[in-house]
Amino acid sequence: MLGNMINVQIDCELFHTGSYCGREYAVHSGVSSDNGSVLHNILIFSPDKPLEKTLVKVRVMAVTELKGRIYYICAEEENIIYEPLIREVLTGRKDFSPGRITCLFEKSCGAVIFRRHSGNLEYLLIKNRKGNNWGFPKGHMEIHEDERQTAVREVREETGLNIQPLEGFRTISEYHPKGRITKQVIFFVAEMPVEDIVIQKSEIERFIWADYSLAVKTFRFNNDKKVLSQARSWITQNLSIK
Repeated sequence: MLGNMINVQIDCELFHTGSYCGREYAVHSGVSSDNGSVLHNILIFSPDKPLEKTLVKVRVMAVTELKGRIYYICAEEENIIYEPLIREVLTGRKDFSPGRITCLFEKSCGAVIFRRHSGNLEYLLIKNRKGNNWGFPKGHMEIHEDERQTAVREVREETGLNIQPLEGFRTISEYHPKGRITKQVIFFVAEMPVEDIVIQKSEIERFIWADYSLAVKTFRFNNDKKVLSQARSWITQNLSIK
Protein backbone atom coordinates (compact mmCIF):
# COMPACT_ATOMS: atom_id res chain seq x y z
CA MET A 1 0.00 0.00 0.00
CA LEU A 2 2.86 2.39 0.71
CA GLY A 3 2.98 5.00 -2.04
CA ASN A 4 -0.40 4.06 -3.54
CA MET A 5 -3.01 6.67 -4.45
CA ILE A 6 -6.43 5.94 -2.90
CA ASN A 7 -9.83 7.62 -2.71
CA VAL A 8 -10.92 8.28 0.89
CA GLN A 9 -14.28 9.20 2.35
CA ILE A 10 -13.55 11.61 5.21
CA ASP A 11 -15.37 11.36 8.53
CA CYS A 12 -17.21 14.49 9.61
CA GLU A 13 -15.46 14.77 12.96
CA LEU A 14 -11.85 16.01 13.00
CA PHE A 15 -9.49 13.36 14.42
CA HIS A 16 -6.80 15.72 15.74
CA THR A 17 -4.94 19.01 15.25
CA GLY A 18 -1.27 19.62 15.96
CA SER A 19 1.81 21.51 14.80
CA TYR A 20 5.28 20.78 13.48
CA CYS A 21 8.05 23.39 13.16
CA GLY A 22 5.54 26.21 13.46
CA ARG A 23 3.09 24.84 10.89
CA GLU A 24 -0.38 23.69 11.87
CA TYR A 25 -1.84 20.39 10.68
CA ALA A 26 -5.40 19.09 10.69
CA VAL A 27 -5.71 15.30 10.87
CA HIS A 28 -8.84 13.72 9.42
CA SER A 29 -9.93 10.09 9.67
CA GLY A 30 -11.60 8.22 6.85
CA VAL A 31 -12.35 5.01 4.99
CA SER A 32 -11.37 3.83 1.51
CA SER A 33 -13.18 1.24 -0.57
CA ASP A 34 -10.94 1.24 -3.64
CA ASN A 35 -10.68 -1.97 -5.67
CA GLY A 36 -13.49 -3.60 -3.75
CA SER A 37 -11.58 -3.87 -0.45
CA VAL A 38 -12.36 -1.61 2.51
CA LEU A 39 -9.49 0.10 4.36
CA HIS A 40 -10.24 1.53 7.80
CA ASN A 41 -7.94 3.48 10.14
CA ILE A 42 -6.89 6.02 7.52
CA LEU A 43 -5.47 9.32 8.82
CA ILE A 44 -5.12 12.25 6.42
CA PHE A 45 -2.68 15.05 7.28
CA SER A 46 -3.66 18.45 5.90
CA PRO A 47 -1.32 21.43 6.46
CA ASP A 48 -2.60 24.88 7.44
CA LYS A 49 -6.34 24.14 7.49
CA PRO A 50 -8.90 21.30 7.58
CA LEU A 51 -10.00 19.81 4.29
CA GLU A 52 -13.38 21.04 3.09
CA LYS A 53 -13.97 18.04 0.80
CA THR A 54 -15.56 14.83 2.01
CA LEU A 55 -14.02 12.67 -0.73
CA VAL A 56 -10.32 13.11 -1.46
CA LYS A 57 -7.61 11.36 -3.44
CA VAL A 58 -4.51 10.92 -1.31
CA ARG A 59 -1.22 9.05 -1.26
CA VAL A 60 -0.33 6.53 1.46
CA MET A 61 2.71 8.23 3.01
CA ALA A 62 3.30 5.93 5.99
CA VAL A 63 2.09 2.77 7.68
CA THR A 64 2.14 2.04 11.40
CA GLU A 65 0.57 -0.35 13.89
CA LEU A 66 -1.17 0.50 17.14
CA LYS A 67 -2.85 -2.02 19.46
CA GLY A 68 -2.96 -4.64 16.73
CA ARG A 69 -4.46 -2.32 14.13
CA ILE A 70 -2.75 -1.10 10.95
CA TYR A 71 -3.01 2.66 10.39
CA TYR A 72 -2.44 4.30 7.01
CA ILE A 73 -1.02 7.84 7.17
CA CYS A 74 -2.00 9.77 4.04
CA ALA A 75 -1.76 13.22 2.49
CA GLU A 76 -2.64 14.90 -0.76
CA GLU A 77 0.06 14.23 -3.32
CA GLU A 78 1.79 17.62 -3.11
CA ASN A 79 2.35 17.29 0.66
CA ILE A 80 5.31 15.27 1.98
CA ILE A 81 4.83 13.60 5.35
CA TYR A 82 7.66 11.90 7.27
CA GLU A 83 8.15 10.28 10.68
CA PRO A 84 9.11 13.18 13.03
CA LEU A 85 6.24 15.25 11.62
CA ILE A 86 3.75 12.42 12.21
CA ARG A 87 4.92 11.83 15.78
CA GLU A 88 4.98 15.49 16.78
CA VAL A 89 1.61 16.37 15.25
CA LEU A 90 0.01 13.43 17.08
CA THR A 91 1.79 14.12 20.40
CA GLY A 92 -1.29 15.68 22.00
CA ARG A 93 -3.47 12.68 21.20
CA LYS A 94 -2.91 10.58 24.33
CA ASP A 95 -4.64 7.48 23.00
CA PHE A 96 -2.48 7.41 19.86
CA SER A 97 1.19 6.65 20.32
CA PRO A 98 2.35 4.56 17.33
CA GLY A 99 5.39 2.31 17.45
CA ARG A 100 7.55 1.82 14.37
CA ILE A 101 6.47 3.95 11.41
CA THR A 102 7.42 2.95 7.87
CA CYS A 103 7.43 6.09 5.71
CA LEU A 104 7.49 6.64 1.97
CA PHE A 105 9.79 9.59 2.65
CA GLU A 106 12.73 9.54 5.05
CA LYS A 107 14.50 12.75 6.01
CA SER A 108 17.99 13.38 7.34
CA CYS A 109 20.02 16.54 7.81
CA GLY A 110 23.74 17.24 7.89
CA ALA A 111 26.45 19.68 6.92
CA VAL A 112 29.34 20.24 4.55
CA ILE A 113 32.04 21.35 6.98
CA PHE A 114 35.05 23.21 5.61
CA ARG A 115 38.21 24.85 6.93
CA ARG A 116 40.87 27.14 5.49
CA HIS A 117 44.23 25.37 5.62
CA SER A 118 47.51 26.49 4.06
CA GLY A 119 45.66 28.71 1.60
CA ASN A 120 43.27 25.95 0.49
CA LEU A 121 39.74 24.87 1.31
CA GLU A 122 39.46 21.46 2.93
CA TYR A 123 36.29 19.52 3.62
CA LEU A 124 35.53 17.08 6.42
CA LEU A 125 34.68 13.59 5.17
CA ILE A 126 33.66 10.68 7.38
CA LYS A 127 33.57 6.95 6.66
CA ASN A 128 30.46 5.21 7.94
CA ARG A 129 30.94 1.76 9.50
CA LYS A 130 27.58 0.41 8.37
CA GLY A 131 27.70 1.34 4.69
CA ASN A 132 31.49 1.56 4.45
CA ASN A 133 31.11 4.71 2.33
CA TRP A 134 32.60 8.17 2.63
CA GLY A 135 30.23 11.10 3.07
CA PHE A 136 29.34 14.13 5.17
CA PRO A 137 28.10 14.04 8.78
CA LYS A 138 24.32 13.59 8.79
CA GLY A 139 21.45 11.72 10.44
CA HIS A 140 17.72 11.31 10.88
CA MET A 141 15.50 14.08 12.21
CA GLU A 142 13.97 13.54 15.63
CA ILE A 143 10.76 14.78 17.16
CA HIS A 144 10.71 18.49 18.14
CA GLU A 145 13.63 19.32 15.80
CA ASP A 146 13.84 21.51 12.73
CA GLU A 147 16.36 20.87 9.95
CA ARG A 148 19.14 23.04 11.37
CA GLN A 149 18.79 21.58 14.85
CA THR A 150 19.10 18.08 13.43
CA ALA A 151 22.21 19.01 11.44
CA VAL A 152 23.87 20.59 14.49
CA ARG A 153 23.04 17.62 16.73
CA GLU A 154 24.15 14.98 14.22
CA VAL A 155 27.45 16.71 13.53
CA ARG A 156 28.11 17.01 17.26
CA GLU A 157 27.26 13.33 17.85
CA GLU A 158 29.36 12.03 14.96
CA THR A 159 32.38 14.35 15.18
CA GLY A 160 32.25 16.23 18.49
CA LEU A 161 32.18 19.56 16.62
CA ASN A 162 29.76 22.35 17.57
CA ILE A 163 28.88 24.01 14.29
CA GLN A 164 26.83 27.04 13.36
CA PRO A 165 25.36 26.57 9.85
CA LEU A 166 25.90 29.62 7.67
CA GLU A 167 22.85 31.50 6.43
CA GLY A 168 22.02 31.27 2.74
CA PHE A 169 22.94 27.72 1.82
CA ARG A 170 20.57 24.74 1.88
CA THR A 171 20.53 21.95 -0.65
CA ILE A 172 18.65 18.66 -0.97
CA SER A 173 20.14 15.32 -1.97
CA GLU A 174 17.53 12.72 -2.87
CA TYR A 175 17.86 9.01 -3.64
CA HIS A 176 16.03 5.69 -3.30
CA PRO A 177 17.82 3.23 -0.98
CA LYS A 178 14.87 0.85 -0.46
CA GLY A 179 12.86 0.56 -3.65
CA ARG A 180 9.90 2.93 -3.33
CA ILE A 181 11.30 4.69 -0.27
CA THR A 182 12.62 8.17 -1.04
CA LYS A 183 15.45 9.45 1.13
CA GLN A 184 15.89 13.22 1.39
CA VAL A 185 19.03 14.66 2.97
CA ILE A 186 19.17 18.38 3.70
CA PHE A 187 22.68 19.81 3.78
CA PHE A 188 23.90 23.10 5.24
CA VAL A 189 27.39 24.62 5.18
CA ALA A 190 29.54 25.37 8.22
CA GLU A 191 33.08 26.67 8.64
CA MET A 192 35.23 25.14 11.34
CA PRO A 193 38.71 26.19 12.43
CA VAL A 194 41.28 23.53 13.21
CA GLU A 195 39.78 21.72 16.17
CA ASP A 196 39.97 18.29 17.74
CA ILE A 197 37.51 15.83 16.25
CA VAL A 198 36.09 13.06 18.41
CA ILE A 199 34.34 10.54 16.17
CA GLN A 200 31.38 8.44 17.24
CA LYS A 201 33.17 5.09 17.17
CA SER A 202 29.97 3.04 17.11
CA GLU A 203 29.02 4.54 13.73
CA ILE A 204 32.07 6.26 12.23
CA GLU A 205 35.22 4.37 11.24
CA ARG A 206 37.49 7.32 10.43
CA PHE A 207 37.64 10.87 9.05
CA ILE A 208 39.84 12.95 6.76
CA TRP A 209 40.17 16.57 5.72
CA ALA A 210 40.31 16.65 1.92
CA ASP A 211 40.61 19.35 -0.72
CA TYR A 212 38.03 19.40 -3.49
CA SER A 213 39.96 17.17 -5.87
CA LEU A 214 40.65 14.47 -3.28
CA ALA A 215 37.07 14.60 -1.96
CA VAL A 216 35.62 14.03 -5.43
CA LYS A 217 37.90 11.01 -5.90
CA THR A 218 36.99 9.66 -2.46
CA PHE A 219 33.23 9.83 -2.85
CA ARG A 220 31.50 6.79 -4.31
CA PHE A 221 28.12 8.38 -5.07
CA ASN A 222 27.37 11.19 -7.51
CA ASN A 223 24.90 12.74 -5.04
CA ASP A 224 27.76 13.48 -2.63
CA LYS A 225 29.88 14.92 -5.42
CA LYS A 226 26.99 17.19 -6.47
CA VAL A 227 26.45 18.45 -2.91
CA LEU A 228 30.17 19.17 -2.58
CA SER A 229 30.21 21.06 -5.89
CA GLN A 230 27.20 23.16 -4.86
CA ALA A 231 28.74 23.92 -1.47
CA ARG A 232 32.12 24.91 -2.93
CA SER A 233 30.46 27.22 -5.48
CA TRP A 234 28.43 28.91 -2.76
CA ILE A 235 31.44 29.29 -0.45
CA THR A 236 33.66 30.84 -3.12
CA GLN A 237 30.93 33.18 -4.36
CA ASN A 238 29.64 34.36 -0.96
CA LEU A 239 32.67 34.28 1.33
CA SER A 240 35.28 35.71 -1.02
CA ILE A 241 37.29 32.51 -0.92
CA LYS A 242 39.02 31.01 -3.94
